[in-house]
Amino acid sequence: MSYKKSIPIPGLKPKSREELGYPGVGRWTGSAQATGSKIQYLIGLFFLLLPLTVYAVTLGNYFHPILLCGPFFGICMLSSRLNTTRKLLKYGATLLKLDTEPEVGGNASGIIRFLKPLRGNQPVEVKLVCYKKDAIVSNNNLSRDAEYWSIKQQIRVKPEGRERVVLFSFDVPSGLPVNDLPCYYWLLELRGTHSQKSLYRSWRMPIDSTNSDRSESG
Repeated sequence: MSYKKSIPIPGLKPKSREELGYPGVGRWTGSAQATGSKIQYLIGLFFLLLPLTVYAVTLGNYFHPILLCGPFFGICMLSSRLNTTRKLLKYGATLLKLDTEPEVGGNASGIIRFLKPLRGNQPVEVKLVCYKKDAIVSNNNLSRDAEYWSIKQQIRVKPEGRERVVLFSFDVPSGLPVNDLPCYYWLLELRGTHSQKSLYRSWRMPIDSTNSDRSESG
């Protein structure tokens, strides 16, 4: 079984794993939900101020009632982002540190650390997923990603001083695709409940392997 490889662009230096936001061995990496989206804040603010901006730019010579939809859309987006930020501040960021470089045909293991303690030692679900881009196409030609392969564990949160940690370890079978952004990507996902509220965190996983390269060439 073979998989499509990314085509390097001449003169364009590829980003390092740290720049791409991948977790690494021996260093802590925040989840994708560690900070709010600044871009969505800016988009919401843009729509909120859209009528005033158009009025000022045209010196009051142009105004259309449809522009009033802008503030409504902006308020909805800003409210959603503020609610997300509030949850992040309440639950705190979540950090991941890998034990070894994860690879297809090998192992993916590490430790997840909560910066703010969770109550009790309730179990959480840790899931390693390989997604295939645009794998499902709906009747209106809208596409979405789908799980190509996954494995999950129910793991109890353990106390470590004043913090709480989760230790995980997955065996990743041979023959699976590695990270190939136009086609496949890997995520580590954590789901749980804190103060009767759902908790979700995710990290991009650097799943690469010389093992898979050997199996393809063979």
